[in-house]
Amino acid sequence: MGVIQDRAVARLADPVLLGALLEPRARFLVERTHELEYERIDSVAALRVRKVAAQWPLFPPDSRRGTWSQVVPATTLSDFRWDGETAEPVWIDVLAELEIDVVAETDPGGLDSLVVKAVDAYDTLDEFRDQFRFLDLDAFMRSHGLVTVEDLRESGEYLRTEVKLRRPPVFDPGHPANRRTVAVDAAVVLGAADDVAGAVRAARLVAAAARDRPLPPGPFGVRVAPYALVAAFPAPAAQPPPAEPGLTRAQIEALLEGAGVAAVFLT
Repeated sequence: MGVIQDRAVARLADPVLLGALLEPRARFLVERTHELEYERIDSVAALRVRKVAAQWPLFPPDSRRGTWSQVVPATTLSDFRWDGETAEPVWIDVLAELEIDVVAETDPGGLDSLVVKAVDAYDTLDEFRDQFRFLDLDAFMRSHGLVTVEDLRESGEYLRTEVKLRRPPVFDPGHPANRRTVAVDAAVVLGAADDVAGAVRAARLVAAAARDRPLPPGPFGVRVAPYALVAAFPAPAAQPPPAEPGLTRAQIEALLEGAGVAAVFLT
């Protein structure tokens, strides 16, 4: 690692600076690590860096399979498997524990009422049909070999269930109940503006190494990834302009976002 990278790691290890760099990407970090099925983020209120660790080793799990066979004293064939960790770690340049305060609308779901009634007051097929909103009576009778209303009545007893879903209250962004704190671990890898593909590869190696790690449950959404991936690009050293212009910041951000990685730039 060169001097530019060393200085970048030292700067990223500053919680204040790292928090300022990550705050504009806070929503992205939450959405990349949590599946929001019943929540909708309205806004991000704050991002805090609780803890920072530089050059954090990540040992991906390693699985080995083999076969044991013998012919004396009797023919035996067995399979064995060994699980452990690889000896060579994948390095996270800066690992940060974050707390992100979001204002979110949550649909708790649930039932307001559930009523089950017997359907027995009908003299014609149309009267029976009128008691159901989502029943194709003709198809039902064909599938059961029924022709007349008497056939329908003799084939069994029928129940109608009326379900009324609970209606959530009107969303108030200012209500304290709609403010939630989400814990996110950000894995920051260093990149170079002239090798954006290298930053993507480094981030994907971290994601692959952490793929089988247990995900603790949380109070917001469903945790789907142990780390939010971030690529940090130090300011390049002064040098003559290259013959071929590199990607702009906007292009780098778009490329990395498509790969599930947030991009930040040190100045």
